[in-house]
Amino acid sequence: MMLYFRHVVVRILAVLFIATFALSYSSGQQITLLPKDKQEDVDRYLELVERYKQAGNLQQAIYYINRVAFTYWENGGLREAVTYFLESVPLNEKVGNLIDIKAIYSNIGLIYTDLERFDLALDYFYKSLEYRRKINNKSEIAAGLIDVAFIHGALRQHEKAIPLLEEALELSRGLGNNRLTLNCLHLLSFNYDRTGNVSKTQSINAMITQIEQQLAKQDVAEVYEEIVGKSQAQVERERMEKARQALEMELQRIQAQAKEDSLFFVVQTKQDSLERAEQIALQRQQEIELLEAHQKVQELAQSEQEAKLRVQQTIIIGGAAGVGLLLILTLVILKGYRDKRNANKKLNQQNIEIQAQRDQIQRQNENIGKSINYAQGIQKALLPSQQLLGDYIPDSFIFFKPRDVVSGDYYWFKAIPNEDGEFKPGVDRFAISAIDCTGHGVPGAFLSMIGYNLLDEIINKEIYKPGDILSELNKGIRKALRQDETDNRDGMDMALCVYDPQEKTIEFAGAKNPLVYIANGEVERVRGDKDSIGGGTSPDAEYTTHTIKVDGNTWIYMFSDGFIDQFGGNDGRKFMIKNFTNLLQHIHTLPPGEQREILKITFNEWKRKNYPQVDDVLVVGFKV
Repeated sequence: MMLYFRHVVVRILAVLFIATFALSYSSGQQITLLPKDKQEDVDRYLELVERYKQAGNLQQAIYYINRVAFTYWENGGLREAVTYFLESVPLNEKVGNLIDIKAIYSNIGLIYTDLERFDLALDYFYKSLEYRRKINNKSEIAAGLIDVAFIHGALRQHEKAIPLLEEALELSRGLGNNRLTLNCLHLLSFNYDRTGNVSKTQSINAMITQIEQQLAKQDVAEVYEEIVGKSQAQVERERMEKARQALEMELQRIQAQAKEDSLFFVVQTKQDSLERAEQIALQRQQEIELLEAHQKVQELAQSEQEAKLRVQQTIIIGGAAGVGLLLILTLVILKGYRDKRNANKKLNQQNIEIQAQRDQIQRQNENIGKSINYAQGIQKALLPSQQLLGDYIPDSFIFFKPRDVVSGDYYWFKAIPNEDGEFKPGVDRFAISAIDCTGHGVPGAFLSMIGYNLLDEIINKEIYKPGDILSELNKGIRKALRQDETDNRDGMDMALCVYDPQEKTIEFAGAKNPLVYIANGEVERVRGDKDSIGGGTSPDAEYTTHTIKVDGNTWIYMFSDGFIDQFGGNDGRKFMIKNFTNLLQHIHTLPPGEQREILKITFNEWKRKNYPQVDDVLVVGFKV
């Protein structure tokens, strides 16, 4: 009696330790630590949100809620960002702001994509697409269709992605947006390739090549136009210089002609003195012509001067523009240098803060890891050993593979003493069970310790019928977790049986989980009742006791759903119960140790390195 009391005290201390640790661990998981200045910003934004709500200014309230969401997003608080984004949706609906609702759902989709929760990302991208259609902007609709199709492709739902991309392609072509069209074609090529449609993939790749060549030519044309635009001022200056040179040549020709005419006049006056009157008339005519020529020379000189002035003005304006551009470029470079220097200072400060946070998180993780490892040691100490089960049943094994350090699956067995209070293996009865608690990790381990102690107490009350044991356990779990008073819905699925060597019978009761037994090479499966233990199950729930007659060597198997629900293989499917029972039938004639090893190898080969373990795995087998 003293030994039993000591075991109970140890188990109660373990339960209290795991409960305290689970509360601190779960609360730590829900808090995102922000830098001090960012936390002050968030507090100020939330205060402004309440003020603007009270004042009826919903636009400003929406603005500051989004500021809070983006602050968390930028600092790694993804789930907090989603919470605040969703808080602003009903306010945007009140003011009819469809554009912001569209953007919010897209942001949430991006966040869940970063978290690799593609199912949730798909839901919110579809919501964003719904509002894009309400806004009726074809470019926005095309972008939304591409977002949804991308997630379908990531989920390997290529048949769903293709019609969405075809619709987006038609819209982008109608808009004449080559770059958006190119994005649609790349995704279409990927999805058609994954469906094995080679001809369609090749056709789309040809379109991609054609559009990429068009875009390359467009880029070259833009560069050419820029070069031509820059040379226009140089061309104008050359044209004006040629005009000036032509004017100078014309002026020189006119001056030479005038000089030639005047010399000819002097010769004529000396040679023809007899015709004086005609000479005077001719002289006057020549004077008039000379005056006209001189006037023309002056006009040409003036035109030349004006041309030179225009050239000088063009040069001055061009020079001033060049100096201005150089000054602007210098200011831009200086500003860029200052901004870069300030950004580097800010980045260094952020790196220091990030490193400090990383150090703090690392210390917390180390403490958490130590605590979880300590909890694992306690859980291992409380669970019975394979050797102890071998004392009751020599031909038995336990395949136990928790997903995390501690497990929500556990096994339990207990001897049922005879009237003398002693237990004789092979003569007296014993009870054995495989249990799958809600969740896994620390919460599941906490619940497993409660169930383990309750099962011991039920046997000590001399309740030995499996259906009655499950009924008492259901009441005990509901009472321990105060499920009639709180919203707690945790519970467990299990298979439990009692073996009586004298009567050669197995009595079985199950809460959702079945029992599989193999006799004479034939596999039989006895289903459990539909109700779980605890959770939403009524406290008055009753469980059926099934009796199995043992006529010869019979292997009994009880298990959780971790092995059956594991994804793997070539197609990423679940293992399924049919494959599992076939595997048991194939190995049941082997020694217990070899059966356990084959189960381990099969499980690891099924999930491979491509698929993580999704749940705790437990298989208990024994021969009677």
